[in-house]
Amino acid sequence: MSIVDAFFDSIPFANHLGIELDEVGEGRATGHVELREEHSSNPGSMIAHGGVAYSLADTIGGAAVVELNETVTPTIDMRIDYLAPATGERLVATAEVTRNGNSVATVTVDIEDGTGTHVATARGVYKTGGVTGETPWTAGTHHE
Repeated sequence: MSIVDAFFDSIPFANHLGIELDEVGEGRATGHVELREEHSSNPGSMIAHGGVAYSLADTIGGAAVVELNETVTPTIDMRIDYLAPATGERLVATAEVTRNGNSVATVTVDIEDGTGTHVATARGVYKTGGVTGETPWTAGTHHE
């Protein structure tokens, strides 16, 4: 099991939302979430709440950075632009690390909905340096 798979599989919030990591390698990652009724922001139809898209972007962006750095890379900042209502049966995120430095990495994440509509673009900043030893993200966990 890769370090990305080990970290990803142990994120309770991502598991709760149903976020799935589809592919990861060379500073890129893709993943998706199948939309359920509780993901909707509209009681009469499926329009995904912005928090679902944001969580998907943060999680898949983080997976791309973890893959390059082979360690926990906590989110420092994330900015997201919502471009269209997210409808359909799923959201798909594609992340690419645009900078992987000694202290921070930046990632661009594009999100499409199940109809192929580009619904959001995010830019995340993740901590890549100075995270040594036991941290709140690794305390009490064991990854092989």
